[in-house]
Amino acid sequence: MKPYLQRMLLLAGLLVFVFVAFFIRINWMIRYAGDTYAERAQTRSAKTITLYGMRGTIYDTNMVPLAYDRRSYNVTFYRDPLRNSDADRLAYTQTLAEVIRLVESNGKFTVNDFWLKKDEKGVWRFNSGSDSPAVEATRERQWRSNFYVSRVEEEDLYKTLVQKYRVLDVLGNDADEDMIVKVLALWQESRMNAFKPTPVTIAYDVGYETVSEVEVRSLDLLGIDVEESSSRVYPQGETACHVVGYTSKISATQLETYQSQGYPNDAYIGSDGIERSLEDQLSPYIQYRQGTRTVEVDTRGKAVRELSYTPPTNGNSVVLTIDVDLEDYMARRLRSAIRDIRAEQEESLRRGGWQRRNEEVLKQYAEEGREIKLAATGAMVAMDPYTGRVLGMVSEPGFDLSMFNDGKVDPSLWNSVLEGDNPLLNRAIGTKDAPGSIFKMCTALGGLSEGVITTDTIINDRAEGFTETNADRPAKCWTSHPEEHQNQNLEKALKNSCNMFFYTVGYRLGIERLYQWAAALGLTSKTNIELPGEATSFVGNQHMLYDPENSPTWQNTAKPLLTYNAMKTTLEQIIAERKMNVSGEVLEKALNDLMAISVSYTSKEQWYQPIREILQYDIGLPREYISSHYMVNTFVTYLADIYWTPNETIMCAIGQSITQVTPVAVARYVSAIVNGGTVYDAQIVDKIIGPDGSVVLEKQPVVANQIDSDPSYYAAIRAGMEDVTDEVAGGTAAKYFLNNKYKIAAKTGTSQRTELDVENNSWMVAYAPAEAPRVVVVCYIQNGYAGAYSAWAIRPVINYYLDNLGNTENVSMSGEFTLSD
Repeated sequence: MKPYLQRMLLLAGLLVFVFVAFFIRINWMIRYAGDTYAERAQTRSAKTITLYGMRGTIYDTNMVPLAYDRRSYNVTFYRDPLRNSDADRLAYTQTLAEVIRLVESNGKFTVNDFWLKKDEKGVWRFNSGSDSPAVEATRERQWRSNFYVSRVEEEDLYKTLVQKYRVLDVLGNDADEDMIVKVLALWQESRMNAFKPTPVTIAYDVGYETVSEVEVRSLDLLGIDVEESSSRVYPQGETACHVVGYTSKISATQLETYQSQGYPNDAYIGSDGIERSLEDQLSPYIQYRQGTRTVEVDTRGKAVRELSYTPPTNGNSVVLTIDVDLEDYMARRLRSAIRDIRAEQEESLRRGGWQRRNEEVLKQYAEEGREIKLAATGAMVAMDPYTGRVLGMVSEPGFDLSMFNDGKVDPSLWNSVLEGDNPLLNRAIGTKDAPGSIFKMCTALGGLSEGVITTDTIINDRAEGFTETNADRPAKCWTSHPEEHQNQNLEKALKNSCNMFFYTVGYRLGIERLYQWAAALGLTSKTNIELPGEATSFVGNQHMLYDPENSPTWQNTAKPLLTYNAMKTTLEQIIAERKMNVSGEVLEKALNDLMAISVSYTSKEQWYQPIREILQYDIGLPREYISSHYMVNTFVTYLADIYWTPNETIMCAIGQSITQVTPVAVARYVSAIVNGGTVYDAQIVDKIIGPDGSVVLEKQPVVANQIDSDPSYYAAIRAGMEDVTDEVAGGTAAKYFLNNKYKIAAKTGTSQRTELDVENNSWMVAYAPAEAPRVVVVCYIQNGYAGAYSAWAIRPVINYYLDNLGNTENVSMSGEFTLSD
């Protein structure tokens, strides 16, 4: 019994010792390290994840989806901030390498934007891709800090990271460099978000095969999970591409702005079109739309149970005024018209008669290495004249929106877009050009309303031209048969597009009154269409030609800058030849004072004295030198280019001079002529719809201006436009509308760009049916040869619209695109 009792006492003593030691350790942990362990336990056990809904859908007027979000799945990586040992990094690298293989085996790719890249000498350099040195420097500082490599030489960064994260221990010493970079790119995603308690996305929009494999192997893939997300889809391809726009990832320069609204670093935002202008409506990332999920996680970062859940709210959806079928048809007809015009131009270039007429100009082109510009780009706008609603808007060339599907753009496709004729530009709102004769309705309305003409005023064309503003080189009409433009009232003048008639009206009006009527018709302001990038049209006058409040580089045309540079070059040559000591500040002030002379006096005869004084007293040139070298006359010639003259006024009256307008501004101007004087804001958004299907906002027409003029004035102008397409009346575009099923009223515009007629712009405005207008259509083709050629697009588009008007069924949304989803 004695040995047995001894063993029992020994065992009891041992147990007492263990319990006492355990009690002491527990007591120490509670009293001295309790806060640390409590914080660590909380960090390991609970995690709050921000949830985002789906971006709103963009619909056409018939609820056909133009852009929508679909459900997708992303692979995420969460690194436990307490696992920082060398062994932990090795384990995570093994996991990341395995995930790369897994994702790629199923046809997808992991995030691979590593900020170390080899230079031309094969040395690894920091390069995040920013064009801004300041942004690049800031990124590098943050990147080094997060990777804890602030003191490592740049050329050693790559090697240091490979060693620190045990990449070769996982991949082998003969590992492919591309694979090493892929692993480090995923570590970069994690480290650049190291201080955020949320997982980072390392693979977007993976397939169900990847999802299932990750779930099955969840215990082996340390910190890896799958989260539900969404991807953007553009189902209509190129149709309505400029209106819809596209989304792209937040750039570094935008990050701070969007982060303040709650956006995550990897959010996709609208970059153009409706996607951009209505970002605040469409986006699910805005803070009040976010949801949260708090989960308990194990030490491997896996969620084991949900503690709380607040669902996110989807973004609002947008219904547009455009019809997708009309959009597609307009784009096809515009492309076809451009091809046909180009064929006409190429045929003209081959004709011997055309070559002989333009021999001197062609010789100059050859000497300067200039190419003749033929039709390649254009735009069309269809508008409801009684509301300002845009029924269709196309710009050529376009681009295929499907390249942006799922947020990933093939670099080769993107490069091909950038190398084209600027297909991202929406020329319907972003291009402004000389309107030519489509401006004549504005001149007509101004002349009638100001009483300088009546509807019965007769003005004859003259063989000698309009001598009132320039007797030496009088402006003439476009026709070589002035006898055909005799006894013209307003209606006939519009039918014939007679320049002489509108020279006279413009001369009588004067530029100030002409400008005021252009402004009243909306041709000097934006249309306020709900799209980004709208240019502001302007009509020529002295202020538009040169504004002394702005520098020469910030003017409406290039003329002020050319004048400034010509004077600067002349003065710099003289200063250098005479070895004068003139500072840059003195020279700049003298040049600005010279420029100001053009707008400071009522006639050029008053310029001579102030020019002489600036050259003599400011620059320091001797009076004899100024006189003997005819310096004053030289600078008068320079300044004449930025001085508004009566001759500029009459050219402005026919849509030439420096006047430049956008197609969408022209559409609302013509709509005002059609509806009798109401100028509407252009509208392309019909309504905003909430995620539950309720109407958040239903837009109503906005009147920008109401013109109070005699209704008979509008009737006379419209009668002239009807005659333009009338065969019996002999209209300028009649042959292009023969036997059309609908009566179309129109006006052509051929604005001159250079001395070669093939480089002229082609404009046409039209409305139909003439007796009860339902639609206004504007076509603009840069370098389109002649205004009448735009009829090749206008006529079929109007016929298509009127044939299909009111035939659209009441379409209910399919389940895939329901707003409640």
